[in-house]
Amino acid sequence: MNPTGSDDAAAPYSLLAEGYDAVMEHVDYEAWADYVFALLQEHAPGARDVLELGGGTGSLALALQPLGGYRYRLSDAAEPMLAVARRKAEAEEVPLGIERVDFRAIPSEPQADVVLLLYDGLNYLLEAPEVARLLAGARAALRPGGVFLFDQSTPVNSINHPDGFDDAGDAGAFRYLRSSHYDPETRLHTTVFRLGLGDRTATETHVQRAYTKAEVEALIAPAGFRVEAAYDGFSLDPAHEASERVHWVLRKEGGGA
Repeated sequence: MNPTGSDDAAAPYSLLAEGYDAVMEHVDYEAWADYVFALLQEHAPGARDVLELGGGTGSLALALQPLGGYRYRLSDAAEPMLAVARRKAEAEEVPLGIERVDFRAIPSEPQADVVLLLYDGLNYLLEAPEVARLLAGARAALRPGGVFLFDQSTPVNSINHPDGFDDAGDAGAFRYLRSSHYDPETRLHTTVFRLGLGDRTATETHVQRAYTKAEVEALIAPAGFRVEAAYDGFSLDPAHEASERVHWVLRKEGGGA
């Protein structure tokens, strides 16, 4: 790292993309894919077309697509993340359609049977109207009766794990130092990455908002969805206000876009 602390400011995921898989090594994507697949078998057993939003470097997609043999579209707003995903999909010979999509502006065509947004993607939307737009966009991207499956990290998670997001590591030429801070007043969780890749150094700042289960639930019905289930963490138990993570399964109501 630059000892002077004068690393260039960089857009989120612009440099982090190259080492993202090393930073996320603690996440068991295969187990997460198994869990999501079980939910889809329960709530969307006939699904064929899946659109994943905020799919990053494709780790979940690469584990999930073979489980269901889905026609799978992996999307993310950050092209550097998608470049890594393309390399991985080609190396593992997993058929993924990979495209750049900002989940703040989801294209309504082609429609899918399932839309996914996982691992705190929703938490990157810092205001409730943005969450409402996400829900509206996901609904428009679904066929009638389709399912939107997403998760959220809650304030309970941030409060219960105040020191759980500070670490450092390296993978080959990639180096990172991660520090984070949660403000319970604003419920903003700020994570700062000081990154190095070869001779290049940069700082990326990532900000998320922790929403309560009730806050998200209040936005669902106006968006034209019916709640099929809200699960506590990675279980099949009902979520509650003390849940650290909630997995939502929403059904598109009506027959229009």
